[in-house]
Amino acid sequence: MDPAVSYSQNDCKTLYSPATVIEVGQDPTLVKDYVVWSIFNLVNMNCCCLGLIALFYSVKSRDQKHSKNLTRARDYGETAKRFNIASTVISVIAVVIILAIYVTTIIAVLQNIRSGP
Repeated sequence: MDPAVSYSQNDCKTLYSPATVIEVGQDPTLVKDYVVWSIFNLVNMNCCCLGLIALFYSVKSRDQKHSKNLTRARDYGETAKRFNIASTVISVIAVVIILAIYVTTIIAVLQNIRSGP
């Protein structure tokens, strides 16, 4: 017999829901702290020290996650993510600009060499 179905005397089915309440907490593994991305930005693309700031917030997020304060951990993680995005975008733009200057300089020098003194 199904526990969620009760049968009355006149053979009609009456449905009821069980009164069991299970409180489910937030899963701490779902809070991302972006430590690896922050270390990458600190070591490789530390533009305007944004990688260091991102690493700071990542470590704070990880500490709050271990302290079971998931709301603050999520906030610090989102802040670290924003700093990581800013650091990555600014660094990529800077690399593209430097490469463009380098390539145009080489092209200008080669044209100057071909045209003679």
